[in-house]
Amino acid sequence: MENQRYWQEGMDWKRIFLLWGKKVWLLAAAGLAGAVLGGGIYLAVCVLPAANREYETVSKLYLNFNCEPEDFNELSYNGYTWNDLMATDPILNITMENLPPEIGRETVIGATKAEILSDIRLLTITITADRPELAAQIMEATQASLVHLGETDELFESIEIYSTTEPEQIVWDNRTARAMITGAAIALLAAFLAAAFYYVMDDSVYVAEDLRKRYGVLAMGILTEESRRDKENDGGVRNRGDEEGHSRTGFEKELLANYCYLCRGMKKVAVVSVDSAEDGEEAAKRIEQLMEEANLSEKDGAAAGNRRKSVCVAFGMPEEDGDVYRRLRDVDGVILAVRFGGRNGKKIERMMGNLENQDCRVVGAVIVDGNEKFLRMYYGERH
Repeated sequence: MENQRYWQEGMDWKRIFLLWGKKVWLLAAAGLAGAVLGGGIYLAVCVLPAANREYETVSKLYLNFNCEPEDFNELSYNGYTWNDLMATDPILNITMENLPPEIGRETVIGATKAEILSDIRLLTITITADRPELAAQIMEATQASLVHLGETDELFESIEIYSTTEPEQIVWDNRTARAMITGAAIALLAAFLAAAFYYVMDDSVYVAEDLRKRYGVLAMGILTEESRRDKENDGGVRNRGDEEGHSRTGFEKELLANYCYLCRGMKKVAVVSVDSAEDGEEAAKRIEQLMEEANLSEKDGAAAGNRRKSVCVAFGMPEEDGDVYRRLRDVDGVILAVRFGGRNGKKIERMMGNLENQDCRVVGAVIVDGNEKFLRMYYGERH
């Protein structure tokens, strides 16, 4: 039943925002790491390996046809046939004669691309190879065979070499930036899902509603980390005229009011911690101090005397001392001390179940070591 309530309690978006607010840098770091990783993987797989490197050299050759320009469209040498012609014997044989014997015909055919891009008189030859020196060798031999063709074929007056580029490594559609963006997006999504999963699995208590909704126990109040430090620094004595000190005791005043009402008519109230004996002792001691301060400032002596009838004491950890349950049955009420953000939901369930089994009356719970900044932002308090 407790688990069912926990899963059905819904999302407290304000609490999520405040809990994640100080961890936004983790999402940013995840995105940056994903970008670096994505770009690195792309470079490692697609750019850096020697097996993926290719070098390209391009040459422009001018074809001087032995006919009038109006007859060019009737020529057999056009943009659709040059790529095939480069692999025919009249051209390829001359190319192979100008190459070392270890370079095969299939290598030359696979490396060579011939095309007419615009003007039928301008032929573009592209040689692609896995080594720059091989690309340069094939280009030089191919140019020699085409110049020879211009000298021997009656359709040409000549074939002239206009320009040739040095072999350069090909960057195949460099997508490093895109890979980085993809990596960052995947990392951010994974980080967000991990954070969401962490939030769902986090059964910590942060605010009073967590105790009420999940465990059906009343939250008397909250003792903050700041109030503990202040108490240790000033020996437990506060100046009521100091406005700063007054603002620091806001949650404590709420605790005092709820304690006085919920424990009215009780002579002895026990505090049992879910997390550690020190937390229980701290909560009981602070409640007693608050009661004492309230009694000292109370003008109505009768009211003060009535308030002092309730004594708050800390008991040990039940799982460490089985006799604690017997002593808890002898008191008028039990208060649970629950640590703020302690990932202690299952401990609370276990403690509540054991207290119920032992017929111990739970009157409420106190959250200890609460983060005052978080709590003030959550409850919308300015001071």
